[in-house]
Amino acid sequence: MLKFRLYYDKDAEEDWLKKMSLNGWAFKKFFLGFYTFEPCEPGEYNYQIDLLDNWNGDKDNYSSFMEDVGVEVVGQWWRWVYLKKKTADGPFEMYTDVESKIAQYNRIRNFFKVFFAIEIICFLMELVATINTGHYIGGIFTVLIGLISLALLRIVWKCKLKIEQFKRNEK
Repeated sequence: MLKFRLYYDKDAEEDWLKKMSLNGWAFKKFFLGFYTFEPCEPGEYNYQIDLLDNWNGDKDNYSSFMEDVGVEVVGQWWRWVYLKKKTADGPFEMYTDVESKIAQYNRIRNFFKVFFAIEIICFLMELVATINTGHYIGGIFTVLIGLISLALLRIVWKCKLKIEQFKRNEK
């Protein structure tokens, strides 16, 4: 089965993959918003999504380490890694202590901050061009870029709130 979804929120994406597994569909691969699934026993797998520290990490080492702990690397898209583990093998949580959770959400927040900054620059450039030319097509693109900027700002803000929540719960 092939499904199309766009997610900016790692947690929401993980929840959706878990729900698909509960409905008897195992996540097989991902490419540009297209998720491929294959039939499985309902609830057979649990999923986690990880953001690698950098683009040039040793992917073979990472995959080998994951396999050693009973986790399968389903796929990787850029720095995002999709992982699955059989539910019968026990709970699956990549980051269990507060410090590692904070570090993970800091990485995610910083990752999206870069794209947010780029989108804001594009938005301002498009806004100026639209004002100068007066073309309504430019206005449509300005609104579209503005909406993308807001979506990125939302995920940056959500990560910030999660980090603050982890810090409060740590005390």
